[in-house]
Amino acid sequence: MPTIGESLGGRYRLDALIGSGGFASVFRARDLRLERDVAVKVLLANHATDPAIATRFDREARVLATVSHPNVVAIHDVAPGDPATAAEPFIVMELCDGGSLADRLAASETGALPPDELVPVLVDVATGLDALHARGIVHRDLKPSNILLSEGRARIADLGIAATGPSELTAVGTTIGTLAYLAPEQLAGEPGSAASDVHALGVIAFLGLTGRPPRAAGSVADVVAASVQPVDPASAMEPGLGSAFDEPIARALARNPSLRPTALELGSTLAAALERWRAEPGSMGLHDQTTLTRVPLPANDVLAPGEAPPPRGSGRTLGLAAFLLAALLLGLAAFLPLGSDDPGPTASPSATASVGGSASVSASARPSATADQFGDARAASDEMRAAIADARGDDGLGGRDARDLEKILDRFDRALDTGDTQAVRDEADKLAAQVAELIEQKDVDDEVAERLRTAADGLVAAANALPD
Repeated sequence: MPTIGESLGGRYRLDALIGSGGFASVFRARDLRLERDVAVKVLLANHATDPAIATRFDREARVLATVSHPNVVAIHDVAPGDPATAAEPFIVMELCDGGSLADRLAASETGALPPDELVPVLVDVATGLDALHARGIVHRDLKPSNILLSEGRARIADLGIAATGPSELTAVGTTIGTLAYLAPEQLAGEPGSAASDVHALGVIAFLGLTGRPPRAAGSVADVVAASVQPVDPASAMEPGLGSAFDEPIARALARNPSLRPTALELGSTLAAALERWRAEPGSMGLHDQTTLTRVPLPANDVLAPGEAPPPRGSGRTLGLAAFLLAALLLGLAAFLPLGSDDPGPTASPSATASVGGSASVSASARPSATADQFGDARAASDEMRAAIADARGDDGLGGRDARDLEKILDRFDRALDTGDTQAVRDEADKLAAQVAELIEQKDVDDEVAERLRTAADGLVAAANALPD
């Protein structure tokens, strides 16, 4: 094992040990050539000669190298090692000096975090998962220790067992991953999928809000037996939460993988739930615990023995705006408790799966009678938020510029809520002008600029089409 003060490859000086696991150690290091702090992950010497483990280590480097996203840990360099000189393989990654979500949960007296602190992390992770899934990459071992925090942003790490197709490292029927976060189909020996990653994020959401896992996490037999049982709502474990998060988490934990949302959809619904939780704290307190019931899921959320799950799309066929618009037009019927004859007010979430560490949301109860009238404008707002979120980064907008645009969009949404069409048009014009100014002044990538410009034009067109 390398020692503190040693320089790997003549370039990376090891300054401190951050952590160590069964296969590798991670050091805080200094890149002497570029004069920056980095994280160096070194494969332990006793594993360096194991072909399977070395392949897994190499896989992590290759998978990380294919993804460039603010919510996925970036890789800077990789060294294959040299058995002749006993030099261990290592990976150089960006340094996330805020610790992991597991550290944050462990530091809490209850093992849970307030929604205001946890949900923005979950939204970031959902955005990162969406980027991975878009490239055909399944993480397969998402858990709090693999979610790193730095500069107000969460990043997905440890892709050592990620799969981009059938894995040559995994035999048929072999379960791989961390037991408590595995989806029912993985426990049954099925390969992990994008839906399995969503399930893991649902487990993290439940655990992070309540301090307890949604299903028993004792022996293997206990976990497997519990995997076929319905999950109680998060609010049953922590009544003070209220019920805002019950529905999104319940759907992420659906036993049938085809009934789970995509990662981006889960991030959106969690962000909207956070806004509902913020807006209605009094109606979701301890006095509501007598009304808590199991969150109903679709009747076919059960797979018969040997039954294959229905086909599931990649999750990117419909964009975020299309998903939310469909929810508007359907009155969010899919999210109502089964057997309810009175749909009540429909919630139209307008949420951004932020890449900057904060969930930018605007959601309120909106009468269903206005959905058709303002549906196009709300959909345009959702697309604008998604465009702003995607524009964050080195080749796009800085955090302050993105937040300024989101503030204008928040006023646009509030004007829609009140039916003030003139204010809607005014805010749309202001946002379009601000977008044009930022594109002209900032060094924004052409593709990013085009999406921002198109989304802003769509917002103005939708606002102008509203009746007076």
